[in-house]
Amino acid sequence: MDARLAHHAEIVGLAIVDPETFEIERQKLDEGHRICFLSGEDVTDKRLKQRIEELVLPPAWEDVRICIDGNGHIQAIGRDEKGRLQYRYHERWVDVRNAVKAERLMRFGRALPKLRTVVSKDMKRRKRDKRFAAATATRLVDLAAMRPGHEKYAADGGRGVASLRRKNLRILKNRIAKLSFKGKSGKQHEIEIGDRTLVRNLEIVRKGQGSRLFKFPGKKQKSRTMTAGVLNTYMREASGKRISAKDFRTFHGTAEALRFLCTDEKALEAESEAKRRKAVAAAMRSVSERLRNTPAVARSSYVHPRIVSAYEEGRLSPDLMKGRRRKGLNQEETGLMRFLKATTPR
Repeated sequence: MDARLAHHAEIVGLAIVDPETFEIERQKLDEGHRICFLSGEDVTDKRLKQRIEELVLPPAWEDVRICIDGNGHIQAIGRDEKGRLQYRYHERWVDVRNAVKAERLMRFGRALPKLRTVVSKDMKRRKRDKRFAAATATRLVDLAAMRPGHEKYAADGGRGVASLRRKNLRILKNRIAKLSFKGKSGKQHEIEIGDRTLVRNLEIVRKGQGSRLFKFPGKKQKSRTMTAGVLNTYMREASGKRISAKDFRTFHGTAEALRFLCTDEKALEAESEAKRRKAVAAAMRSVSERLRNTPAVARSSYVHPRIVSAYEEGRLSPDLMKGRRRKGLNQEETGLMRFLKATTPR
C-alpha cells in the first residue's frame, strides 16, 4: 500500500484492510443468497446486514467475501462471470485516490521546469548516446502528449514513443516531422511536429540501424532500443523526482481542461446546471483531441475530478489563467499549479 494512500485514508477515517482477513461470505442458494460468517453462523446484526445490502453486490459474483469493518477501504471482493477478481471500495476511497492524484500532479508540476531544462541541454549533446535519445523522446512525449510505448502494446501493433519505428516518421519539405502510427487499441494517429530542435534530433536518431526509431549505443557500442522503462528512468534522474511518462498526459490533460473552462466564452457564461454540463463535455472533447483518445477516457483517466467539480460548483476562477507564468511552465500549466496549491491540503 502506498504510504500517501494510507495517510489520506487515515485523514478521512478509513482503515486499510486485507481481503484475506474478511470474515463474512455470501453463499449461493437455489434461490437467492445467504450472508454468513466463515464459521457458518448467520449474520444477524441489523446494521451490519443493512450495510451489506447497501453495497448492492452483483448477484452473479462468486467467492464473495465481505469486510466486517464499515470503515474498511475495501468493503467486498468477488469474482465476476469471467472469473476476474472485482473489488467494491468504500465510497470515501475515491476522495483518498483523488487527494493522492492531486499530490502527484503537484510533484510533477514542480519537477517539470527542471526536467525541461535538462532535456533541452541533453538534446544538444554531441555524443549520440542514451541521454541524447532519451531526451529527444522525452521532448516528444512533452510536446505531443504521447504514450510512453510499453512493449506489451507494441506486441499487438500499438505504438508509443519508445516503440515507434523508423517507418512511422517522415520529414516534410517544410521541416515538419510527421508521425503516422497505430496507437493503443489500433487507433491510427497522425502527429505533426514543428519544433526545429526536435525535428533535427528525430532525423539523427532515424539514421541508425534496425527498425526502431529510438536507439542508442550500449556496451561495446552494440545498438540498444529505447524502452518505456529506460525513458521513465531518464525522467526520474533528470528531474530528481519520482515521475513517469504517463504524468505528462495527466498533467497536460488536466491543464487543458482548466484552460478551456477558464477561457471559453460559453463556459464562462454558463449559469444553469445544464449549460455547465455542456461546457464540461466540450472541455473533455478538447482534452481528447489533445491526447488523441475519447472524451470519456479523457475525463475518467486524465482530468483531475477537482477541476470539474470546482467548475460545476462555480468555484473555478478565470483569474487562474492570469498573472505571471511560472518559469518553465506555460499559462495553463501555471494556472493548474495555482489551483492545486489552493485546493490540496498540506
